[in-house]
Amino acid sequence: MEYIKVIKYAVLCFPIVCLLLSLPFLFHHYRKYGSITFLRFLLVFSFFFYLLCVYFLVVTPLPTRGEVLNYKGAYYNLKPFFVVPEIFMSGEFNALKPESYLFLLNQKYLEPLFNILMTIPFGIYLRYYFKCSFFKTLFYSFLLSLFFELTQLSGLYFLYPRPYRLCDVNDLINNTTGGVLGFLITPLFALILPDRDKIDDKSYSRGRNVSVLRKGVSVIIDYFFITLVCACCVLLFHLKNIEYLYIILSLFTFVFISKYSSGYTFGKWLLKYRVISDSMDGSIPFYKYFIKWILLHFVILNGWFAFGFICEFFRVEYLFGLIVYFVLLGLFLLYCLFCLILNRDIFINKILVISSESVIGIDDEI
Repeated sequence: MEYIKVIKYAVLCFPIVCLLLSLPFLFHHYRKYGSITFLRFLLVFSFFFYLLCVYFLVVTPLPTRGEVLNYKGAYYNLKPFFVVPEIFMSGEFNALKPESYLFLLNQKYLEPLFNILMTIPFGIYLRYYFKCSFFKTLFYSFLLSLFFELTQLSGLYFLYPRPYRLCDVNDLINNTTGGVLGFLITPLFALILPDRDKIDDKSYSRGRNVSVLRKGVSVIIDYFFITLVCACCVLLFHLKNIEYLYIILSLFTFVFISKYSSGYTFGKWLLKYRVISDSMDGSIPFYKYFIKWILLHFVILNGWFAFGFICEFFRVEYLFGLIVYFVLLGLFLLYCLFCLILNRDIFINKILVISSESVIGIDDEI
């Protein structure tokens, strides 16, 4: 029953974890492979879900602070394999009598086995998906177990006045052993799991075409740095009217930097693609960059500013401008979803006769 609760906790928290990890995941895989297949997405996020389940298994159930204050037990145990002598010294276990094996079903003696089983999937993931060597798997399994034990020793990162679970060197040994066993039995799963190299080859093949999602991630990265610069200016120089600086930086990034860096912005450079013209020389005139910025980055993505400015200039109700903006933004996002599903370019690029070119190669590595 306790394991069902752990899975429920993981399911409830998993959407939040997905939101936090989605951008780093997309950035890493677009930069390395140029695309993301559904199978790769499923494998990676199943790994995240597994780690989340294991984490909740380690930290839950959570006691109250009052209960923890009344705990009098030891904080840690540094005596390895103390369970083994207890089994033979108890007098209830006899290797020659099979009926005495029922004695080992006591939770105290099953716990080491559960700790080994808990990290076997970790070793399988490391060898199969992340292609880790034996010693890397051993090292990462040790680090994972050490993280769990330090979490317990710190009282859930000092949220509790003292540890509410025992930090045990035996858990460290058993969890590390589980990871190593997972590494050793991974070949048994090779018959049912898809070929890892074929997943990479398919990603590289699809990465030659720059998807709408890949472009969207690069735009998010660019705007992240624009926002970061604006925030620094506010803190350091106490600037007012920050929205004007925001628009100027957007113009500088998507027009001037793109023009004089052969179609790159910082986000495009990170995700290894650039915009080019469909003309013979591939160069894009300045006015096309500017028109695209006006349509995409000023009117649509930053319409809150554009419509606010227009409403103020023509003395129209600001609420009306916001309504128009959100309607346009919603329609544009639906259109982008449509383009993503059908693998089509957005209309702005078609109007300006420009396209995106992936510069990633099969031998590229991060």
